[in-house]
Amino acid sequence: MSGQPPLHLGVNCPGHGSYRNAWRRDGIDPLGTANPDFYVRVAKTAERGLLDAVFTADVPALTPGWESEPQRATLDPILALTVAAQQTEYVGVVATVSSTWHHPFNLARSIATLDRISRGRAGWNVVTSYNPLVSPNYGLDVLPPKAERYARAGEFLDVVHDLWRTWSPDAIVADKTAGRYARADGVRPIRHRGKYFAVTGGGLVPPSEQGVPVVFQAGGSPDGLDLAARYADATFVAAATLDAAREYRTRLDAASSGVRTPGRGPVLALPGLVVTLGSTDEEARRRREELSDPESEAATLAMLAQRLGIAAEEIDLDAPLALDAAHFETQRHATSEGFLRSLASLGESGRTVREIVRDGIGHLVVTGGPKTVADTIEAWFSTGYVDGFNLMFDVIEERFDPFVDEVVPILQERGLFRRRYHGATLRDHLGLPIPTW
Repeated sequence: MSGQPPLHLGVNCPGHGSYRNAWRRDGIDPLGTANPDFYVRVAKTAERGLLDAVFTADVPALTPGWESEPQRATLDPILALTVAAQQTEYVGVVATVSSTWHHPFNLARSIATLDRISRGRAGWNVVTSYNPLVSPNYGLDVLPPKAERYARAGEFLDVVHDLWRTWSPDAIVADKTAGRYARADGVRPIRHRGKYFAVTGGGLVPPSEQGVPVVFQAGGSPDGLDLAARYADATFVAAATLDAAREYRTRLDAASSGVRTPGRGPVLALPGLVVTLGSTDEEARRRREELSDPESEAATLAMLAQRLGIAAEEIDLDAPLALDAAHFETQRHATSEGFLRSLASLGESGRTVREIVRDGIGHLVVTGGPKTVADTIEAWFSTGYVDGFNLMFDVIEERFDPFVDEVVPILQERGLFRRRYHGATLRDHLGLPIPTW
């Protein structure tokens, strides 16, 4: 890991891209996200670009709009990334799985299996879920309160970590002559009795080359930051402005103070970056206009209204987004607080709702040629508020390859990004130590 540049870049696969009608573009397979080859292509491009990891978001619900878009027709993230891992050698694979709907034994075994198959390149993005449409798929009519979801998540992570550490790295001796497979003092069974889970037994998957999988977290509420500080190696951040990124870093560092165990280092902060890339700034602007159709903007406005908890028709498109303290306090319990804080920062910047809807909500958006995109990445990274970005593209199969071919070399020339992988595991890529047992 010596000499490894500190900028971290991963790629997110939110369906075909952030553009709602990406599936209707010429050359795009509408069934692509339901085909394992899609994830293999993305992972191979990410590896060619020397990125840290491929990340898959997941909303396990048939959400409104399925009649006109295929965004929910996606594969199980762990299985899809298992296929991608078998077709690559270096790039990490990070799956989103909610602690609210699963059992820690099954999750621990699945992610650890992905880690063994990928030879130490797996990560788990733990979320607690805030979308009420997911609940009925798991037999609940009502989404549990946020405080309960995070309390369950903390216990869930305690159990998962114990399961991942059942086998010490040197537990297996495999002495055929003596008939001794493992040292008794190298295997640590788990006996957990808590509020949400009772687990007695142990994990079945030995440690991988990176010890245990990397833990990511996505959530900007106080409970989310506490969860990240205690358990996560890195966080996915919603920050549409530098002010939002600075506030998040300040809050994350405060939550981490006195909580992080020695040697773990600070939690990495990786905001989402939505890229509309052209060969020049003018070409990128033309592309942005081409993709800004009324149907997509109406869907974005509906999503914004849902996050704000108000009717879309009540929003003044030509006024700055207003979010007073009382409204914020009410809504932060009903939606993603990270996205809500990011939206508030956009409102404070003076941007109108129409501008926000046009560019997309919640994440940093950049429209430009390779140099402009690289400049934006460098400008944010140089502040120290962020450690890199989780990249998203308007149409991933149209713009990801050009990003690798045209933006990555600029970052390399500026000394910001690696020219080769300095290790074979995801922990190597992120500069993280192997945990102790």
